[in-house]
Amino acid sequence: MIKKSMDIIDIYAWINLYRDQLTGCVIDNAYRSKYYWLLKLRCRGESRLLKIEPSQRIHFSQSEPSSKGIDKFTSYLRAHVRDGRITSVSQPWWERVVVFETTKQSRVLRHYVEIIPRGVWTVTSSDDKVLYATRFEEFKDRVIRVGVKYTPPPLRGLSPLTSSVSNFLEALLAGRDLVRGIVSEWGLPGYVAEELLVRAGLYRDKNKKPGDISRGDLEKLVEEYYRLVNESLQGRGYLVRYENTYELYTAYSPRLFTEIFDREVVSVDLNSAIDVYFTSLEAYMELEERKRQLEEALRAQKRRIEEQLENIERLKREYSDISEVLKTIYENYNYIYEIFECVVRTRDTRGWGALSECGLLRADQSRGVVCVDLPAREVCLSVRKTLEEQVIELEKRRGEIASKIKRAEEILAEMEKRSLEIETELEVRVHGKPAPKFWFEKYWWTTTRNGFLVVAGKDASQNEIVVKRYLGDSDIFLHADIHGAPATVLIRGGRDPTPEDIFDAAVIAACYSRAWKAGFSYIDVYWVYGGQVSKTPPSGEYLSKGAFMIYGERRYLRVPLVLGIGMRLYCDQVYGEYVKLFVGNPEVVKRVSISYVLVVPGDLSVSEAGGEIAKILLEEAFKKTGVFYTNVEKTIESKLPGPVRVVESGP
Repeated sequence: MIKKSMDIIDIYAWINLYRDQLTGCVIDNAYRSKYYWLLKLRCRGESRLLKIEPSQRIHFSQSEPSSKGIDKFTSYLRAHVRDGRITSVSQPWWERVVVFETTKQSRVLRHYVEIIPRGVWTVTSSDDKVLYATRFEEFKDRVIRVGVKYTPPPLRGLSPLTSSVSNFLEALLAGRDLVRGIVSEWGLPGYVAEELLVRAGLYRDKNKKPGDISRGDLEKLVEEYYRLVNESLQGRGYLVRYENTYELYTAYSPRLFTEIFDREVVSVDLNSAIDVYFTSLEAYMELEERKRQLEEALRAQKRRIEEQLENIERLKREYSDISEVLKTIYENYNYIYEIFECVVRTRDTRGWGALSECGLLRADQSRGVVCVDLPAREVCLSVRKTLEEQVIELEKRRGEIASKIKRAEEILAEMEKRSLEIETELEVRVHGKPAPKFWFEKYWWTTTRNGFLVVAGKDASQNEIVVKRYLGDSDIFLHADIHGAPATVLIRGGRDPTPEDIFDAAVIAACYSRAWKAGFSYIDVYWVYGGQVSKTPPSGEYLSKGAFMIYGERRYLRVPLVLGIGMRLYCDQVYGEYVKLFVGNPEVVKRVSISYVLVVPGDLSVSEAGGEIAKILLEEAFKKTGVFYTNVEKTIESKLPGPVRVVESGP
């Protein structure tokens, strides 16, 4: 993946295109993910996620990280920015620095987000005094420290908004060649420089000196830069794909990659392009980090195996040496005993100098050791212990070494097993890409066997919203025949659902009703058309929040309380391949999922069931696909309607 951060064109286009959407948003909360900070926003009644990663990016996102935490900077944001409102967004200089202001209780804070190498997110007062930052640092030309006035990074390149053609030409002529002149003097990345050369018809001359190119051609190059900047404001984003991997994205139609490199290009809105690309980059980095850690663990394991083999070999040599000594002693016991007795007697009566008379090979008085030369080998014994005591000690030592060898070989087997496991893990395909999050996922939801979307409220407020926003006169409204059930809507979208589709929707209405926690085996669910549902009560009556009046005939279905939960693999032209947890009618879930479980009301708590179901789903999916999927297990608990019992599972 070529692109590691938003470029200057991206920043300029994104701010101009999304400034109005961001301005006025309320910051509900702040989180820290592994790579970025996440602001949860409330924008005109809609919940949105803003990802900010200094040095790399700032954009709205459809995907939420599987794990979120807080750090010191997040704590500061929660204390001073949470519940505040974003009041302005700007790009004060032609540099990759995004500036936005937040207001909370009349206090204005200014945020400088630097999308440059070693960039910092700095929070200042309204007079630019630094209050806090993602890190404090003293650079060569500026300081980020509390109380110091914020200074932006040195500006790089020329602004197409303020610089004339002459300015650009003068700067370009200082370059070593065309492409490097654009990069160094205009401050653009290489792929943008080459894009301009393609558009100006100068790609083949990219390595020529600017002075060797006609002024007319150079002026055309500048004009193409102006056009490219204007094109970026059209709001389109272009994902450049090669072999199922996004190489980069651009805010302009990338002729360099379509005409020169023959790449596939997918066009979406700019923010989606940024979000999809960095989500893919994040997944790629996770996989690379996992691979690096496993390779490092494998190298360390192999070093430990080598050390263990050396240890076993040393123990075996010692065991063999002791065994040979004992064998020699046993085969020559009487002879050695006589010599040993002679040594002890002579030493005590005549001293060490006379021991040669006993037939010794040599004697070491300082160590108290004598050595006897035998046909098989030399045997050395201590004169400070009896021969019998030394034989017993040698046998004991030999037994200890045998035990050590056995244990060392067991440890070696465990090491080799772990090494094989690591090698297997390296070969396993891992899918860790976060899935995009869609508007309907804030509700209970499913899709029927024929692809109709079904949404249901999780509480009285959501029941109101579901009916008010999504229930048309010809759509299907469903409700379990019990107090405390979700308002459920099957959205027709101009098509006619079958009775089976309506039953699929009824499963959601039934399973997420109070009947589940009450331990029912089944519940009746009625359905009507949207035109039969009204929020207007009869004269003199009152409807509580989330309650509705139903007029006309109700059609009833008896629905067993059996819920399917599966891992469903989606393949999208833009987002690529991703996995979502899918719930619904067991028949549908089993048909569309790569692994599934069926649950009924039971005694296993939601927290206990989450881990058990995750294990089953991941193992079954791996058996079927050979791929280990992540970012699924953390969402299981949120899908459960209450305590459960798993009654079936499979791929």
